[in-house]
Amino acid sequence: MYKSTLAICLLISSAIAFAAPRAVLPEEGQIEFVVKEMGVPVSGKFKRFDAAIDIDATKMEKSSVNIRIDIGSLTTGSDEADSLAVGPDWLDKARAPYASFKSAAIRELGKGRYEVKGTLNIHGKERELLIQFNSTDQASGKTIVTSEFVIKREDFNIGAGLWNEVDVVSPEILVKVRLALLPPAAKSSTVSSR
Repeated sequence: MYKSTLAICLLISSAIAFAAPRAVLPEEGQIEFVVKEMGVPVSGKFKRFDAAIDIDATKMEKSSVNIRIDIGSLTTGSDEADSLAVGPDWLDKARAPYASFKSAAIRELGKGRYEVKGTLNIHGKERELLIQFNSTDQASGKTIVTSEFVIKREDFNIGAGLWNEVDVVSPEILVKVRLALLPPAAKSSTVSSR
């Protein structure tokens, strides 16, 4: 009887492990991108972003993912490239200081995999996007969420003039996301990466 009760408790705990918003560990998270310039991969990342993730495996319709990225925090390791990237021809931080993703629906695919449908807003342009992500629980109680997906520059008017030439800059941008979530008991649901 004790063993079966314990097993049931463990199953319930596993099912509701994501049932409340989870705080993000800023120092362990990253949002990176890779774009090819004249065939050579150029990578960068955003140093500041907010994320609120609430996955309830028992009520997926109530689950949500919201991310907001500070465009001005972009860094490629080159001041000149950074200035160009956040300028009016690219991400235009003066007119669109933030990029954001807001989920509309999430479904479980099994074995820690999920699919989220939502709206991505970059450069003031909104597009629906379907993204898959993985969730892996750690022994420490933290959960690591990872995702890789591709966006098209033309969908968000990223790049102008010479930069729109396909042989200069590739039309697609690879985005890599890694978020580390605190255990469910953590009180805060949104934390900025610094």
